[in-house]
Amino acid sequence: MLKVNIPSHRKVEDGREKSYTVFSIEVYMSGRLREVERRYSEFEHLHKKLKKVTQTPEFPPKKVLKWNVKVLEQRRHGLETYLQSLLGRDRVPKGVMTFLGLNLGSSLGSFESLDNPREDRRTTHQPIMSFTSDPVQHEVTGGSLPDIITQGVHMGLYGSSEEVS
Repeated sequence: MLKVNIPSHRKVEDGREKSYTVFSIEVYMSGRLREVERRYSEFEHLHKKLKKVTQTPEFPPKKVLKWNVKVLEQRRHGLETYLQSLLGRDRVPKGVMTFLGLNLGSSLGSFESLDNPREDRRTTHQPIMSFTSDPVQHEVTGGSLPDIITQGVHMGLYGSSEEVS
């Protein structure tokens, strides 16, 4: 499951007397939290790329009053809604995953690879325990312990712990 929130934004001072706003993005995937920061221009670039290949949700517009607290809060909320709309689809575009800093190619593969399973998949772990035959199908003989499960079932069904023939 993939969940995304944009809880805050902050002003970043550039050394050349310029400043800009970054939006803090919290990405929850498989129970883990990953945090990334993106500028509005990076969101805008993602949106332009996605528009070329798929239908996109409404994108929050750029406003002139970029340091106004109310405008920044509206933009934060709009960007959060935009990302959640993209992630709510059946197929999440690969560019969105890259934008969120999720490099699925190295460990899990892309979402496209999940739709087309490869034949050459190998196990990535060693078996912990194995059986030479199915232990459920073979009755254990010579054991010193009583079969309490069978006795319990018989007691529940027939009112007796005696085996019914």
